[in-house]
Amino acid sequence: MLRGRKAWSGCAAMLTLAAVQVAAQVPGQPPATGVHGVRLPGTFFAGNRARLQLHLRAMGPGTVAVLKSMPEQPRNGDGEQAYRQDSDFYYLTGIEEPGAVALLDADADKPYTLLVRPRDLKREAWNGPRLGVEGALKAGADHAFDFPKADETLSEALKKAQRVVLVCNLDGEFRTKVLDAVLPLGTDNNHSRFRATLVDGRHLVAEMRAIKQPVEIDMIQRAVDVSIEGHFAAMRASKKSANEGQVAGAFEGAVRGLGARFLGYDTIAGAGNNSCILHYPFNDAALTPGELQLMDAGAEVGYYCADITRTWPANGKFSKEQRAIYDLVYRAQEAGIAACTVGNPHIAAHYATSRVVSDGLVDLGILKGGKDEAYQRGDWKRFFIHGTGHWLGMDVHDAGDYGARDPIYRAGGRRPLESGMVLTVEPGIYIPKGAEGVDPKWQGLGVRIEDDILVTKDGPRNLSGRLPRKAEDVEKALR
Repeated sequence: MLRGRKAWSGCAAMLTLAAVQVAAQVPGQPPATGVHGVRLPGTFFAGNRARLQLHLRAMGPGTVAVLKSMPEQPRNGDGEQAYRQDSDFYYLTGIEEPGAVALLDADADKPYTLLVRPRDLKREAWNGPRLGVEGALKAGADHAFDFPKADETLSEALKKAQRVVLVCNLDGEFRTKVLDAVLPLGTDNNHSRFRATLVDGRHLVAEMRAIKQPVEIDMIQRAVDVSIEGHFAAMRASKKSANEGQVAGAFEGAVRGLGARFLGYDTIAGAGNNSCILHYPFNDAALTPGELQLMDAGAEVGYYCADITRTWPANGKFSKEQRAIYDLVYRAQEAGIAACTVGNPHIAAHYATSRVVSDGLVDLGILKGGKDEAYQRGDWKRFFIHGTGHWLGMDVHDAGDYGARDPIYRAGGRRPLESGMVLTVEPGIYIPKGAEGVDPKWQGLGVRIEDDILVTKDGPRNLSGRLPRKAEDVEKALR
């Protein structure tokens, strides 16, 4: 890994210049004209392939990487889900259409072959243009073939390879095809081609993705800034909304209008007791005056995600109990963000947030006994039921190892944080109605505050800090 990173460092400055071209707005400020159709430059994908090529060559002669695109997903009997490319495939190719296979030959001076669907004017009239061979070459491929001839190219590459590094996440049929080609069934095993090795390359690409390059950070910031505008729209809408769906719709309409074609994940907009359900899926319950509204929502821009949660009083003013829980979660988040420094383990933020939550619940009388005893027993886990954060990037729960898991908490890992990592910090407290042994005044309250944090050598940078977090600032925004 060090070899690949060192080789890449010389290109980082050039990509910083490219970042200026893709970042139309000042980081941390609302987009002026939207982000419709923004994408990273072709140099980004070429650089990623060059980094992967170094790893392939280090494995030895005869190594070939095979990368597969996301298959199309049916939605019903007469339609398909909106197509979104597999993140690993996109990271290395920049290609956004299905039915594509990429090959990287470690031994070749021109290593990149792209296999694509043939042009078909009738189908393109229905579903939009295809790359075809000419488009694949313009997109950076050294060689390109369309099917069915592409099948012969793939077969020949697999036969010749001594080592096949497969990066295939969600296409089970293709995975089986490669497995059968490299490790065929049968007992006639006296052929040299049976000495080939099949390597799962997903972890290799995941580690490449773990440290964000400058252009990636700029794109994440775009997704964050668009998402912030969506959260503001939802806050405005909630004061006049009769249903959770209107709040979710305000967010989704705002970010789509600014150019985010996809959400990073399904919007969570739970009010009242529904705020205690972590991945609340319905967003269709009536709103009751005085309830808390929790919204966990993020846009995807240029294949990069935001992930932001805010909780606010739908009527604009926290009650005494709501404010007490909210302030406790805010203090926990502040401690978690402060722990996101270079060299600290990923799980340091969880240690920090969980201790603040536990001590605060004792102070409020929700947990019983001494603070040290309550924390060591893990009593707080009843109300803080998840980890404090995860990697963020092309996927909302992004690729990258967390290191050895903590044997007790299992809500993060011991991997040291490095400059360029992006992660969420999202403590929460959830006290559902009917919680045994809890005063009813606390019940039905769910609070989570989540922000997207960039680790830098100068300390953590809150990419979503423009969206109010302090209780008084949230109330002011609602006014």
